[in-house]
Amino acid sequence: MNLQPDLTGRCAIVVGGGGGGIGTSMVRALAQLGADVGAISYVEEHAVQTQADVTAEGRRCFTRVIDVTDEDALRTAMGDLIAELGEVRHLVNVVGGSLVDDWFKIEDLPSSAFDRILSRNLRYALVACQEVARPLLASGVPGSFVNISSISARGTSLLAAYGASKAGLESLSRTMALEWGPSGIRINLVAPGTIKTPRAGQDDLPEAVRSIPLRRRGTPDEIAQAAMFLLSDSAGYITGQTLIADGGTSIGPGGQNLPSAVTNPLVIERFA
Repeated sequence: MNLQPDLTGRCAIVVGGGGGGIGTSMVRALAQLGADVGAISYVEEHAVQTQADVTAEGRRCFTRVIDVTDEDALRTAMGDLIAELGEVRHLVNVVGGSLVDDWFKIEDLPSSAFDRILSRNLRYALVACQEVARPLLASGVPGSFVNISSISARGTSLLAAYGASKAGLESLSRTMALEWGPSGIRINLVAPGTIKTPRAGQDDLPEAVRSIPLRRRGTPDEIAQAAMFLLSDSAGYITGQTLIADGGTSIGPGGQNLPSAVTNPLVIERFA
């Protein structure tokens, strides 16, 4: 019995595979486990680095640079990657997040911002999952997908739209698990807490860790390791589940003066 995740000879797509954060760690982890990888990025430089990371592990890599909120472009890119890779059995949807300009008190939340955040965090994931699932459903080949959620799906002050988008992603993923389970396609999620990334900052600031029981922020590699387990046959009887990787934040005490998710100094300055 092999207890280690193993994806040797399989093909996977990472939507959001670049930038030095969670997506980059996903791509590297997949290659290290023996998978060929297709990656979609928003920045050409990130796509080039992703390809170098995968080929350094001796695996094939194909990339596309698009805006995932453009549905036609996303469907075309997914189709192209599937054609280049061959049978794609695994998908990781990483694209998402909430920029400082997206933080609002609910009474001030514009509908335009709400729609933009849902498109960036939820709508594209439906399209990506559809494009990978359809060939698998037609051929009867099993697969496994991981969508990246957030502990904000359970509600976080100032992040109403982002939290709603991630809650929607969790519900959508559970429905996929129900409908596609009989065909052997598993859908799970990883819900990170605050993670050290180039965009979110790399420091363990007091504001960032005071409500985390482990007293540190997570790393992209730790989120990737959780996802690799769920993608692999080691999790063959797990579907429709959310694995929370937040250092205990969701069970620990909240912050004293600010919401536990407020870890960005720019946000602290804006709402203090």
